Amino acid sequence: MDIVYHSAAEKANSPSAAGGGAFTRGMAGMAGAGLITKALGYLRDAMLVAFFGGGALADAYYAAFRLMNVFRRTVGEGALNAVFIPMFEREKAKPEPAARRFFASAWTVIFCLSALAAAAGILFRRELVTLAAWGFRSDPGQLELTALLTAVLMPHLLFVNVSAFFTAALNSARRFFMPALAPAAFSLAVIALLFTFYSGFFSSLDARGKIILLAAVASASGLLQAFALLPFLKKEGYALTFSNPFKDLSAAPALLAAAPAALTLAQDQVSMLINTLFASFLPPGSITAIYNSARLVQFPVSLFAATAAAVSLPELAARSAAGDSEGFRAQLKPALASSWLIMLPAAAGIAVMALPICRALFEHGLFSPEQSRLTAAALFWLALGLPAYGFNKVAASSLYALGRQGEPLAIVTAQLALNAALCLPLMGRLGAGGLMLATSISSWAAAIAFALALRARSGANPLAGTPVFRPALAALAAALAALLVREALAGAGPIAVTAAGVPGAVLVYFIALRLLKVEERAVLTGGRF
Repeated sequence: MDIVYHSAAEKANSPSAAGGGAFTRGMAGMAGAGLITKALGYLRDAMLVAFFGGGALADAYYAAFRLMNVFRRTVGEGALNAVFIPMFEREKAKPEPAARRFFASAWTVIFCLSALAAAAGILFRRELVTLAAWGFRSDPGQLELTALLTAVLMPHLLFVNVSAFFTAALNSARRFFMPALAPAAFSLAVIALLFTFYSGFFSSLDARGKIILLAAVASASGLLQAFALLPFLKKEGYALTFSNPFKDLSAAPALLAAAPAALTLAQDQVSMLINTLFASFLPPGSITAIYNSARLVQFPVSLFAATAAAVSLPELAARSAAGDSEGFRAQLKPALASSWLIMLPAAAGIAVMALPICRALFEHGLFSPEQSRLTAAALFWLALGLPAYGFNKVAASSLYALGRQGEPLAIVTAQLALNAALCLPLMGRLGAGGLMLATSISSWAAAIAFALALRARSGANPLAGTPVFRPALAALAAALAALLVREALAGAGPIAVTAAGVPGAVLVYFIALRLLKVEERAVLTGGRF
């Protein structure tokens, strides 16, 4: 499923490179791998809360994981893609060995910085947890367990950032499938351990000991992810050779100067960290509800919006480097269209089906109906911001491809400040759901700012090339179909309601797109429907 061009000239002259064909195939490969990864992730989370419940113990694990995840997303993953690929594309346009020298330099910088960040996280674990979960100070046992879990999880930061660097290099080579599939190693490792718990192994450990062991296995899974990508990296001709820091660290100034991009593209994780801080003052289970609702919303965001941003980024960066403004706008159009066409119905469908979905996925074992309702309330309010989340992912990557770093940083900083300002008053009215509403409102405000910045810097008007009202009507029809299924099958149980309502709503949506003659649906279907 990978799209591989064997030379720069072949890539430039490819008929599909300038249109949506290459984009659609790249989306299909990356989204297919992402679907497998996400499905395993939901199985992992469902098994975890079924075994440990949705109370204080799970709160400690998810608070520690959220803290590590902020570091991971800030230094690596999608943020590293946006920073590294535009620079790497410019180096690849130069005579050899410029690209390989730059790769070695970047590898040295990423490895060293990640190792230092992981070590700092271990050393200052208690201070970090105190800042991230301030409400835990009233329960010393909860604070100490969260700090211990944070220390155990921190080595994962090094492993996963190395994997993110490998992913960025492979994406630059237009390889998308395997890099998107490799993160499944994390879920598979945790699922395997949870199966041993369910089978009666490690019975000598109490619940606290088991969740510490779970964190250790989760941490080590990042090493498996990195090893899975090594053969593909070597196939592209890149060796893991460290640069001599006294002779050649050419990538260091560029990567460090682009550090704000990492913070910008990790915005969703920072928002959730802010929400976790406020949720630590709420009743037990609130942090788990926030984590699980964010995971559910991340399904369409990661599978489609983040995928659209990742697949389009190498071409956007190449067009920008070549000064091809018209080609840049042409490449941007399918990325924006695909994000809007998926995020809009996802928001409507998730809002309608929030409770059945949460009950079907999580209400097993020790996870109670009350915890399902708490998670569903958080999910409902967070889903309202889905179209904005998707647009912001694509817009931020596009601005970085243009070499613009100031605007995204300013927009995201203002967004995070607005999110924090809204948390306290909305939390007082809606609890954990209010924290998610604060995130949705601030995301829509950021989307408006991103649209203005994108228009000013590239001449692209997001509303001009993207159908707005007809997909909105189709999404409304899909939500109505989901509502009818939910009410008709109310007595059949949440699994039956979800199994019938979600596919039914998707089918109604695509039929409505066809009836309304929304031609941009071809970006998602490849022209087959």
